[in-house]
Amino acid sequence: MKKIKNIKSQYGDLLSKDARISAEMEIDSLISQMIGTFDCLLFRIIDKFHLSGIPPDRIEIDKVLSVLSAESKSIELANEIQKANQEGNWFWMIKHLRNYSMHGSLLSSDANLDVIPFFEQTLVRLREFIKTIKMKEPTLQ
Repeated sequence: MKKIKNIKSQYGDLLSKDARISAEMEIDSLISQMIGTFDCLLFRIIDKFHLSGIPPDRIEIDKVLSVLSAESKSIELANEIQKANQEGNWFWMIKHLRNYSMHGSLLSSDANLDVIPFFEQTLVRLREFIKTIKMKEPTLQ
């Protein structure tokens, strides 16, 4: 986030000719880091709850939710993850933006996104999500 702000500060606008490529690379990197953080949490859940049937190279939200429910392990945890991933919620939006950025620019008028405030808010939501998960499931500390 800091790098994106620095680019805006240096060039005055993320859409400027000199800033755009760097800004888009940093935005893509930030999105990847957010998704990676969520994936790490899923991996930790699989490990701490000893969930079976999910190979480490095939970790997906739906699989984790399914196994958590099937093995009756922490339904409350599953609900928190499901809520974050529901259409329109913050994690669903991050995945949607990642997919969008593969084919278009998040800095275009088509994306209709005020990048810095959006990602600042999303980082806060990610931190709150992790804090909530750790409070509800102390084994994930």
